[in-house]
Amino acid sequence: MDANRVIGQIREILDPILKEYDLELVEVTFRMEDARWVLRITIDHEDGIKVHHCTRVSRELSVHMDVEDFIEVKYYLEVSSPGLDRPLKDEKDYEKYAGKLVAIKAHRSIAGRKKIRGTLEGIEDGIVTVLLEEGDRLEVPFEEIISARLDFKF
Repeated sequence: MDANRVIGQIREILDPILKEYDLELVEVTFRMEDARWVLRITIDHEDGIKVHHCTRVSRELSVHMDVEDFIEVKYYLEVSSPGLDRPLKDEKDYEKYAGKLVAIKAHRSIAGRKKIRGTLEGIEDGIVTVLLEEGDRLEVPFEEIISARLDFKF
């Protein structure tokens, strides 16, 4: 099963559905979890995701998937919100969430850190700038980021 091919086809099907409801695609994954295939769609909306958003996308995607029938294995479909710790996937996310608290994991140590937590200041020319909690600024090359998520304090 070529998961990347499936993800690409799912993205094509989702594009008009998400545009119709003014939703944003955060992430699509298709992988084996606990001995079963899971197709997970994560969506977002500027006012937050409601149950009806997930329901609409799930129903419409299911109809298309039944017609297209390009996944040869049994799978479970999950459509959900990104939650409070929304992942930052591409450069537009780093622009959109400037001013928010983030947690970043880097491939290599940057100024002595592989785990970086602070306020995202933005991205420019492929460099993500984070204001650390202790007041220092750290510049992280975008290509060095393994993962980044919005972070929060309770």
